[in-house]
Amino acid sequence: MPQETLTFKTRVNLFWEWFSRQADGFQQQIEDGKGPELEPVVSEAINKWLPGFAYVFGPRDQGGHTFTLSPSGNVDLRFLASYWLEQAPRLENWTFFSSRQPGLCDGFGIRIEQHEFEAAAVLIEFEVNEEEEVLDIVIWHPNYVEDDDINSQVAFIFLDEVMGEIGTEMWIGNIELGGEKPQNGIPLKSLATEVVAAASMHDWEKNAPDKTFVGYSVAEPKDGYPRSDTIAGATCHFSLVGEFMEQEGLLDNDPLAGTGAHFLYLSIDAQGFPEDEEVEFRAKIEDQLNDMLVERGAGRILGGATGYANAYIDLVIFDGQNALDLIEQSMRLQNHAASYRVERFFASQPV
Repeated sequence: MPQETLTFKTRVNLFWEWFSRQADGFQQQIEDGKGPELEPVVSEAINKWLPGFAYVFGPRDQGGHTFTLSPSGNVDLRFLASYWLEQAPRLENWTFFSSRQPGLCDGFGIRIEQHEFEAAAVLIEFEVNEEEEVLDIVIWHPNYVEDDDINSQVAFIFLDEVMGEIGTEMWIGNIELGGEKPQNGIPLKSLATEVVAAASMHDWEKNAPDKTFVGYSVAEPKDGYPRSDTIAGATCHFSLVGEFMEQEGLLDNDPLAGTGAHFLYLSIDAQGFPEDEEVEFRAKIEDQLNDMLVERGAGRILGGATGYANAYIDLVIFDGQNALDLIEQSMRLQNHAASYRVERFFASQPV
């Protein structure tokens, strides 16, 4: 099969077959101090099967090694990274992660252009934001420069180092950069401890971002473009749905192009839904469809919405036509085969 026709499911399977064959050799090379020599080999595999992702090897507390596939802050790719991790084999001496994990910060530093920054010099001031269930922070470093892009890059690298890639997104709210040296600042490495303390004190409980659904509503539904009749919905990928609604039609630049995965949605004629039970009725359709897709490793539900005329179900699919066939099967079993359409979010996206 030509590479451009590979589904994301196939790409993930091929990657794991390859990694499983190489795992013992990788372990030996790392233990022999030859870890840097793995870079061209692993990069070639990532570019071939998992384009757009970053990766890193690391030590494991109980001995052995870790391998992390990172979407590098790309909210679209994190759904694919989670799927990749769910398909991971059990390999002796290996642990896998789908986002960058917290580090120790000790001795950690970065260099950008001619500027150097040390984690040990960073100070943090924070306020507990109970409403949003996050810490709002001011992050300070003595070597801040007259370049907001560099300062922001430095801040997020340091935050990801202490909190991990997902931890920063889940637990850190508003971020201010620079300013005067904080009088009551805490070291960067203490930030995670403060987050744990705040979460415990206020009983904050959160799922990972790609499993967290937020509700939304449309004050004045319109007419004349896809999903314009939307009243309200819930999604774990608000930026996708929100941008689609704001643009009032198909989006450009499909972020999953070349990965073999696709964002899409179902439009279902809701005229036959029980009155005053439209949301519950749609949820039952979603649940049965999601169970079938997840069981076959073909995709998952991202959310759904209710409109005056139609109901909508948002998905990411990993297995191309096989996933579309499963959607058809589920809708037929639920007696909705004649009332739904598969729709796309992006103009360049095949359906």
